[in-house]
Amino acid sequence: MSEVRLVEHTGYIEEVCPNQIKVRIISESACASCHAKGACTAADMKEKIIDAYSKDPSKYQAGQKVIIQGEKSLGLKASLLAYIFPFILVFIALFITYELTQNEGIAGISSLAVLVPYFIVIKMVSPRLKKSFSFKIKE
Repeated sequence: MSEVRLVEHTGYIEEVCPNQIKVRIISESACASCHAKGACTAADMKEKIIDAYSKDPSKYQAGQKVIIQGEKSLGLKASLLAYIFPFILVFIALFITYELTQNEGIAGISSLAVLVPYFIVIKMVSPRLKKSFSFKIKE
């Protein structure tokens, strides 16, 4: 039996809505928590608002400290949808269009134009994607 691996972030509740809870987290790069970050220019910390879900949102209130959890595998899935698949799509379109037209300009423009319908489809299925890319509050 495979174990679901979770990533956890500590944050503070910004807003409690009937169907979701908005949680502010501080996203850190690996070197942002390093003891030498003051002497280094690579430190990177960003605040993010994450939509999290709970079975009983009424027991939470703004300002409360919580831990949110998400599956680690979602990071790979998000990278595939946002970067890898479009990259592959551009190169396939580039090679096919160049072979058909023997014109680099047309091949370049058409390979980039292929991204428009791809991201339109992603936008159309975003409600479904939002359900699969969800964080839950650790009870």
